[in-house]
Amino acid sequence: MVRKVVAALALPLLTAGLAHAQAPTPGPVEVQPLAPAGMQVQSLSALDLFSAGSANTGLPADLWRGTSAPLVRDILPTLGAKPMSPAAAGLAKRLLATGAAAPEGAGDDAELAGARVKGLLALGDVDAAHAIIDRTPNLSASATLSQAAAEAALIDGDDDKACRIGEAVTVDRANIYWVRLRAFCQARAGETDAAQLSFTLANQTRDPTYARLMGAALGTGEPGAASLRNGLDYALSRQLKLPLDAAVAGAAPALKAKLAAPPPPNPAIVGDYTEAEASTLAFLRKAKGLAEFTAAAKDVAPAIAAQAQAKAVLQDPVLFARAAVAAGDLASAQAIRAGLTGDTVPGAGPTDLALLDALIAAAGGKVDAPTLDRVVERGRIDAAKSNAQPAALILAAFGGAMGPEARAEFAGFATPRGAALPARLTALDAAAEAGLKGEAALLALSVADVGAAGPAPADRARIVQALRRAGLETDARAFAVEGLLLLQVK
Repeated sequence: MVRKVVAALALPLLTAGLAHAQAPTPGPVEVQPLAPAGMQVQSLSALDLFSAGSANTGLPADLWRGTSAPLVRDILPTLGAKPMSPAAAGLAKRLLATGAAAPEGAGDDAELAGARVKGLLALGDVDAAHAIIDRTPNLSASATLSQAAAEAALIDGDDDKACRIGEAVTVDRANIYWVRLRAFCQARAGETDAAQLSFTLANQTRDPTYARLMGAALGTGEPGAASLRNGLDYALSRQLKLPLDAAVAGAAPALKAKLAAPPPPNPAIVGDYTEAEASTLAFLRKAKGLAEFTAAAKDVAPAIAAQAQAKAVLQDPVLFARAAVAAGDLASAQAIRAGLTGDTVPGAGPTDLALLDALIAAAGGKVDAPTLDRVVERGRIDAAKSNAQPAALILAAFGGAMGPEARAEFAGFATPRGAALPARLTALDAAAEAGLKGEAALLALSVADVGAAGPAPADRARIVQALRRAGLETDARAFAVEGLLLLQVK
């Protein structure tokens, strides 16, 4: 009886998770007898499934200190379930990838730990998911963690590892995911009769896409088009040698990141950069929406940098400077802005210049009073036809100070309310005030969970202010810059 108790305590900490890549599957653990009399034995510390993490994320080891575990269980599983703006996705990835002591009472919650890894896969960060999986003990005792591990292996093309994970799992083996994976693995191993039986069981829960692909793998039907909805569909499509290109557009984020072809070379960056202004300008003007504009800006970033260094006279300098910020090249944006004098420049007026100054200030992480005062002034003058008022709201939330006259004008702005519930915003403010980084970040992401365009300016301003007060300066800046770009990019 004593040895059984020791084994029950020791196995969860001594059994390693399945290793990434080509590492062998860990063998059984040999449990040693009780220590001889006189030898000191330390008690085993509680298992913490949040302590495993990826490379340095910039977030601290006490990230979850004081955070409400019920709130984590409410919000964390939703991360990555819907499209997110780049700023929100960046914060979510860092939050989920950080190795830190779990919220009190959640360290042994395997379902929550599995949701954490699934969230990383949904956000396309397979490397971080692997880093956590490979450092998680007793993986086979958690169906949720094991499923995430199997999906990560399938996405990597390591079907053998996925099958080993499915074979090793010790709980909830009748779950439909394991039945479908089992059919796939049995078919790969040439166990046709067993695979057919598993496939029949799997078909009790109808999934036409899986049924079509798995049926073709067993030689009982036509495969049709490839599917990249998840790792198992990807594995079946690969096994059937189906063309994948047409399915990439609807692929799961992790598979899209893995399989998407690089964009074709942009003619604007071919040849002498200083002579490429016209094609660069046309390329940027063609982009619609922030995501497309940001991608275009990154493509032509070398051309913009060369023109900025050459102090070239540009046809649309404000557009070029915005693109430089979107591409992460603050120095080029500052250089272009430094070459502009007066209240008007080609293609832009006073409000455009004020908004550009706000964007550059936010990207640089410091907002001076004259910059914010000028945006507020333009918000008063161009109230009916510009985005200066919501820009002033975001910039003020980032920590900008205002003069007495600007404060009076700002207080009268009629920026529309956002969509977030007042209680959620109050909870966000309270978490930030208390310095609860993890809780503030989760609440910010729940407020921002409104689609790829991100929250309305009023809600975004509250997010920016809360993240900054909670000490999450990098993410506050990302939300501020993203919001200011959205107000300036058509």
